[in-house]
Amino acid sequence: MNARRAILVLALVCLVILPARPARAQDPTPDPFPRRVTDHTGATVVIPQRPQQVAVVGQVPPLQTLLAPREIVTLDADMPAASPAWDEIGLLVVPEASAALHADRVAAARAAAIPVFQTGPVTSLEDWTAALAGLGRATGRDDRAAAALARLDRRLDAVAGLVRERAPVRALVLTPEGYTFGQDTLISDLIARAGAINVAAQAGFDDYRQIDDVTIYELAPDVILLTPAWSAEEADDFANSRAYDGVPAHISGRVVRLPFSPTLVPDPAAAVVALALVFHPAALLFP
Repeated sequence: MNARRAILVLALVCLVILPARPARAQDPTPDPFPRRVTDHTGATVVIPQRPQQVAVVGQVPPLQTLLAPREIVTLDADMPAASPAWDEIGLLVVPEASAALHADRVAAARAAAIPVFQTGPVTSLEDWTAALAGLGRATGRDDRAAAALARLDRRLDAVAGLVRERAPVRALVLTPEGYTFGQDTLISDLIARAGAINVAAQAGFDDYRQIDDVTIYELAPDVILLTPAWSAEEADDFANSRAYDGVPAHISGRVVRLPFSPTLVPDPAAAVVALALVFHPAALLFP
């Protein structure tokens, strides 16, 4: 391995080891406040000033790229709607799917004259980057969003260059309940970027579907990815179960517990590197 490629590989591995941190602000926000932005629902949201703190209902991973932990106020389900210090919060971010469930939060924020920005489902890497760009404008962190997107592109290109000549690996993702992720899911997109094929998506399965052992045999994955919901003991029992002796992933011992959630991914580049290290370890470690 030459020195340049060795440095690249080391940098890629570090993406998996080091936690993602918000990009530093570079230049002043290009557009002044107040500003008008459009959220996922098509609603126009007027934001009077750059929020110093952003409240969020549920989990919106792209926010972690834009804001430091101290700038995010997570509203827990058990927290009374009136309890947040709304005078210190400049924006409420809520996934569209959670807005009705947390209507009291939305109403409390609007009653306190706090703008509410709704985000959409993230079913692809394109969705993730669009959410990041939209949240960048809503929070006034346009420069951080632009820097993070440029960095993401560079890292994905680096992984693509290392796995391009490798034969695609056949992968299957499983939850402890036997569900898998098929078409139109973020994890399928990330798997493809890492030089593999999601066999559930290839078979035409929907986004989230329960499968049985017969189907696992029919799909014949080279690698089985267990979600973090599996305990270490459960993952070990699955990897050593005689019930899957004829499955290629079981024969080769390539049953791996994912280090990130398939649906809530704070750092897609690190996720792709982690997957590529599973699918093509020789390409990344010994290019």
